[in-house]
Amino acid sequence: MGKGVDTTVNCHSLAAAIKEAGYDFVCRYYNRNNPGKNVTRKEAEALSGAGLHLVAVWENGFPTSPGYFSYAAGKRDGCDAHRYARSIGQPANTPIYFTVDFDASQEELSGGVSRYMQGVIDAFREEAAAGTLYDIGIYGSGLTCRHMRDAFSGGIAYAWLAESRGWSGYASFSDWNIKQLAGAMVAGIPVDTNISSGRGGGFQVQGE
Repeated sequence: MGKGVDTTVNCHSLAAAIKEAGYDFVCRYYNRNNPGKNVTRKEAEALSGAGLHLVAVWENGFPTSPGYFSYAAGKRDGCDAHRYARSIGQPANTPIYFTVDFDASQEELSGGVSRYMQGVIDAFREEAAAGTLYDIGIYGSGLTCRHMRDAFSGGIAYAWLAESRGWSGYASFSDWNIKQLAGAMVAGIPVDTNISSGRGGGFQVQGE
């Protein structure tokens, strides 16, 4: 995995064009409130068949302010993310990234956001009883990524650095797995471009 894109657009018919444009992975969504932006099983198979890797990110509703984050929200999101991943055939031991899509302060990270991520971790442990163990990633500012990786060193294994350069810790956080770059048009659709450290957590699915 080197270069990638993230998008809310279904890429089923665009897989070959994205690969031909020089990209290696596509970051796509799991969520509950807006199923239309979710990656589908057929889309995941098409991306895999074109030689692309898929990266999974959970972003439900609007995790854009502190009010979204609580232990109960994390528990529910974690359960639903785990179940959706299984439904599309995401392989075990690959991550699902969870978004903190605002410039969270240290206090906010230590409070509601940490409680939320503990809920996700607890949900994943419970859902693993179904026979599939997934890893957990965090998407957000450099400060968010660093704080969550440090606070949950045994539970959050991946970090995706958001593109917003003005957010806290952007310049000083270098231990990212994926780094979001500028927006672009690729294969005729709007995307954000990304680069991977080489260990971004991408996966491919097998056809049914």
